[in-house]
Amino acid sequence: MQLESIKNKLKTNSLFVSILIGFTGFLVFRYIPQTEPLRPVASFLVDSLPVSLFIILFFSFCKIEIKEMIPRRWHLSLAAVQILSTGFFVALLYYLKNDLSQETKLLLEGTVICTIAPTAASAAVMTGKLGGNESSQTSYTIISNIIAAVFIPLYFPLICTTISGIFLDDFLLILGKIFPVLVLPLIFSIVIRIFFPKLLKLINRAKDVGFYFWLITLAIQSARIFESIANSTTGVFFMCMLFLIGFIITLLQFAIGKYFGQKEKQRISAGQGLGQKNTVFAIWIAIMFLSPVSAIVPSSYLLWQNLVNAVQMRIRAKDIKERREKGLEPYQE
Repeated sequence: MQLESIKNKLKTNSLFVSILIGFTGFLVFRYIPQTEPLRPVASFLVDSLPVSLFIILFFSFCKIEIKEMIPRRWHLSLAAVQILSTGFFVALLYYLKNDLSQETKLLLEGTVICTIAPTAASAAVMTGKLGGNESSQTSYTIISNIIAAVFIPLYFPLICTTISGIFLDDFLLILGKIFPVLVLPLIFSIVIRIFFPKLLKLINRAKDVGFYFWLITLAIQSARIFESIANSTTGVFFMCMLFLIGFIITLLQFAIGKYFGQKEKQRISAGQGLGQKNTVFAIWIAIMFLSPVSAIVPSSYLLWQNLVNAVQMRIRAKDIKERREKGLEPYQE
């Protein structure tokens, strides 16, 4: 009984356990010289992150019932917010690049990552727990991932300083790295659903595979971020600014999503759609194409969005209790 209780607590706090493992791994490799022979293994795990992201999305998309995914007006509204808000910050970086300080550039880069980042595959689970519509939210998850796959290659050649500088070449380079991670999982899941229904059933029996891959990926990315923070020459004040920007963007995106969803009585679904981001992907993209320092903003977003979700869960539990005392059913979109 006690072992079962420990397992439940670990699962409940799996996010923080994963981050703690990443932090421990960072400390071990940084301060224990005897781990030097293991560094190639660590490098291999870092290089395999795109594969892990592919697996996470693939298992999530295999669970989707296409017939239940009805397009909503708020899907288009949130898609416009994702595209236009990112475009605005990219334009600031592009046209004011010679006038901005290095710190301001890093803050804007972090903001771009947080606005263009696609909705997390795990957002549907949280949406369901909060009383939202999982199918409707999942529809936007697909839309959001496609938007990221198309617009990251369009936007990033304008602000990246680490690639060729020729727009078409950079577009194809970035597209080649993004497309397999975000779009191929969806294509593969559709093919399997149509032509291999027995295989689909087998895949869906492995309910937690994608979840465990997500935890492993989160631990690896956490270790990279702690290393970036340790190697950073920025002061404490600027580090606080990076975290503050992440906090502001988190609140804004949840609030904007809820605003558009309210009109169609899907406030929870839309809020999670715009607010709950695939931060592991966002951190990977930031480190690959921008800078490890700008990746601190989506890293902080990871913390803030889970705090928002924790608060929402408390509010949801209180609401359910009050409704039951009045003989009412829990709120459900």
